[in-house]
Amino acid sequence: MAKPAAYRRHFLLPSLLLLTACTLDIARTPPDTAEAESSTWAIRFQRQSSLLTNTLVEIDETELQAGDLLFSSSVGIASLGIRAFSASSVSHVAVYLGDEEVAEATGAGVQIVSLRQAMQHSDKLFALRVPDLTSQQAAEIKAFAYRITNSRYNFRGIVKFIPFMLTKQICSLNPFSANFRQQCIHGLAQAQLSKREGDEKRVWFCSEFVTDAFAKAGRPLTLAEPGWIAPSDLLHMREGDVAAFKPEARLRYVGHLKPGIYINARRLVGLTQQGQPESARSPGRISGGPGS
Repeated sequence: MAKPAAYRRHFLLPSLLLLTACTLDIARTPPDTAEAESSTWAIRFQRQSSLLTNTLVEIDETELQAGDLLFSSSVGIASLGIRAFSASSVSHVAVYLGDEEVAEATGAGVQIVSLRQAMQHSDKLFALRVPDLTSQQAAEIKAFAYRITNSRYNFRGIVKFIPFMLTKQICSLNPFSANFRQQCIHGLAQAQLSKREGDEKRVWFCSEFVTDAFAKAGRPLTLAEPGWIAPSDLLHMREGDVAAFKPEARLRYVGHLKPGIYINARRLVGLTQQGQPESARSPGRISGGPGS
């Protein structure tokens, strides 16, 4: 009679992970001191919220730097569908070019819009930053965005991407190895998604465009193919989260330009506290560009 119970214990966690589309890491942490005899187990869950903690930092455009990634969602059906398939709180990602300009790939193609327009189209909008991005790299991202402006949207890539977003959750069934998860996702992507067509590429979806822009600037966010990356994959490359694809650098939370309905509701009932933007924590800092 003990055998069925053992089976339940062995398969309960993987089943829950698959059903909830939850990714986590379980690993031993090193001892705090050399005298410590053993390490402990640490469990880190992939965070779906735009906030890793209960601290909200509200910012305006003066806190942004060229090259910041702008993540957003709206209350529209398309946004809700993307978030449901990707088990994430974001459905879109763009890149801030500086001077209140934003580059993004939407159904209308690659476009340069004002920050005000980007905010108007979003219920929630927040920024993550690539550490140590140089002014030259930010300028190359901007040049790439302008060079491919009015390029078409990658509708075909999105159609292929939908089943991949579901099947890649299988790779979360082994929470004890980040390497296994990344190799598993990489293998599924190779089988289900096509690779880019070199310099002949002329279509992009939002996260594909952002990933490609950073790669072209010599500061790749990940070495995975741009066409394999969803907005949620870039979100999980932030500090303190569990990434599906291996990031080349962990993204740093800058703050929310628009908190959105859900966070505003949490704040109303006292579940979210207010934090300070970086400029308030570092009075001598001058906003405006990378490295400033």
